[in-house]
Amino acid sequence: MVKSSKSTLQRLLFTASLAITLSACQTLPLNQPEAVVHDEYVNSGDILPIESITTIDGKVLDLQQLGKRKLVILFATWCHDSNRLLKALNDSPLLERDDIEIIAIAREEDTDTVTAWRDKRGIKVALAVDNDRSIYKRFASGGIPRLITIGENNKIIKMNLAEGEQQLAKIIWQ
Repeated sequence: MVKSSKSTLQRLLFTASLAITLSACQTLPLNQPEAVVHDEYVNSGDILPIESITTIDGKVLDLQQLGKRKLVILFATWCHDSNRLLKALNDSPLLERDDIEIIAIAREEDTDTVTAWRDKRGIKVALAVDNDRSIYKRFASGGIPRLITIGENNKIIKMNLAEGEQQLAKIIWQ
């Protein structure tokens, strides 16, 4: 009986550690030493491929309006890197700036899930959902969180995959 319990416990621990390993935002195959490079579908100088978006609170944001810089974040509530990024952004002075419009778009999630996630964490950033990944597919084939900086002329300045630490340093305005 003790041997069976030990074997069951070992299998349970192995399964749990495998699940934790595979829950990363961008997982690596066990035999691959570096990150997967995903196809990107926008380049610096391209016009932002989103005209408008409705937040989870029902506000329509005109993303083609000229005169303001924009920061578009593609994320997922289940992703550790996304959570770290949005917490850091939530605590940063960027949210107090009138010359920057910020929208974070949750990939393949619904309004109820994102609203509950926001309320639990006290997130102040405007949030929207991309239920079917149709918005995300305009930018890349994979990888989150993504930071997309857009100039006052609605041209993309830079898109960065913001995994790991010091994510706000990956926001590039030039």
